[in-house]
Amino acid sequence: MKRKKIGLIFIVVFVLALIGLFTVKYLVDNKFETYVNNLPSHINLQYDDADFDIIYGNMTLENPSITIKGQVTDEINAQIAFKSIKIKDFGYWDFYRNDNIDLELVQLSQPKITYYHNKKVEGKSYDSFLNSEPNKTFTIKTFKIDQAEIEVFDVQNDSLLFSTENLNLQLSSIVSSASRASKLPFTFEDVLIASEKIKYRLNEFDDLFIESIEINPTDSKFLGLELKTKYLKEELSKHLKTERDHFDLSIASVEIKNQNLEFKNDAPVLFNANNVIIDALNLDVYRDKLVNDDLKHKSLYSKMLRELSFGLDLSEVVVKNGQITYEEKVKADKKAGKLEFSNLEASIKNVSNMKEDAEETTISISSNFMKATPLKVDWNFNVNDVNDRFIFKADLGLLKVEHLNQFMQPNLNIKLEGELIKTYFTIDGNANTSTIDLKTDYNQFDIVMLQDNGREKNKLLSGLINLFVSKSSKDETDNFRYSDTKTVERDKTKSVFNFVWKNTQAGLLSAMVGDGKKKN
Repeated sequence: MKRKKIGLIFIVVFVLALIGLFTVKYLVDNKFETYVNNLPSHINLQYDDADFDIIYGNMTLENPSITIKGQVTDEINAQIAFKSIKIKDFGYWDFYRNDNIDLELVQLSQPKITYYHNKKVEGKSYDSFLNSEPNKTFTIKTFKIDQAEIEVFDVQNDSLLFSTENLNLQLSSIVSSASRASKLPFTFEDVLIASEKIKYRLNEFDDLFIESIEINPTDSKFLGLELKTKYLKEELSKHLKTERDHFDLSIASVEIKNQNLEFKNDAPVLFNANNVIIDALNLDVYRDKLVNDDLKHKSLYSKMLRELSFGLDLSEVVVKNGQITYEEKVKADKKAGKLEFSNLEASIKNVSNMKEDAEETTISISSNFMKATPLKVDWNFNVNDVNDRFIFKADLGLLKVEHLNQFMQPNLNIKLEGELIKTYFTIDGNANTSTIDLKTDYNQFDIVMLQDNGREKNKLLSGLINLFVSKSSKDETDNFRYSDTKTVERDKTKSVFNFVWKNTQAGLLSAMVGDGKKKN
């Protein structure tokens, strides 16, 4: 009899628990439906099915979709469709005792996100949403986005601003935060990102493409980078008020080792890394000098680094297997002149604006100039020197000067003959002026001035100029002629490379036209 009574009590308790479980599930289902139906009028949430596991604290929404409209315009701002949204291990006890939301996992599967960016909406409108304090404190052990597709359009012209495929994102140890140090209403510890086929519009002229990225807390890897001007070279000039370079850049891979990135108010305040390795860089730059000059002040690299809006500290940047081509169009009826650097290897050390007693930034480059001429460069500067002093040393091997004619002939209407057997120079400069110490060993050097048609020799001008140019350095005791350049003034509306070019011109001219003697 006693056993029957215990069994009956057990059955009653079990039935009551089952009834209670279904009742709670029914109440939760209805509560969720009520919540969805009472969302603000500009937010619409649809889904095929919602499953709530009351015992384990799990929730799954199947094929949910969210549409968000502008509260003023009633135009669609964003659309998001998911395969599923899963929440695991909701902590009932912590919620009941402390009013905290504690989740083991939030997983968004295969979201397809379309967002329409409106420049006319003030940034503070977005900030006010992001800065709003959460109603309840929450912690999420792991937040995951799997296989996302994202497209961001400019609402004004429907042009694509950003897109990516197969984005996988994982954040760990997420904790709600009301801190004003960040616009985000939460903090997190580690982040893992992997994505493919990224396109980003940098500005009205240039687009960035990345085939794939992988980012973890310590290392990053980017494959298949391309930066391209969206207009053809000739077409770009029609859209410019002042001159601007046309870019075609491709990089096989960029690897960043032992990185650290810190933010404040959602802006980067510090980035440091041990190594940045850039492999197979191929850069084509084209400038149309028929477009009006850009007369803005151009800073030297030391000042640019010193005045960065965030702290930067890179132990070494390495460039492997690079190639750079620079084209400059000066005359409307002539093709652009071209300079080429191939087999380029570079090491840039101590790229930092973080240390008062920073070591000098050093740049070592080896390359082939105009395909066949060995070129070595050693360049250094101190980022903390407000005078922006730098030393630029170059060692140029055998150069058959006719290789320069693809640049000289269309742009300067001159043709060079002969060869520079060996040339060394050192530029000691700052933000305003420089001096150059150059010596060159050359043979049978001749300057041919051309007629206006760019083909026939102007015999009179060529003869006059070559009267002043020593044809060879062989009459010197050591086969070198030396420059005697006093001061080269920097054009501050031009880049540092223009400054190097001006110094090289001045040094060569002084060595060939002057007495060529070495000064003590």
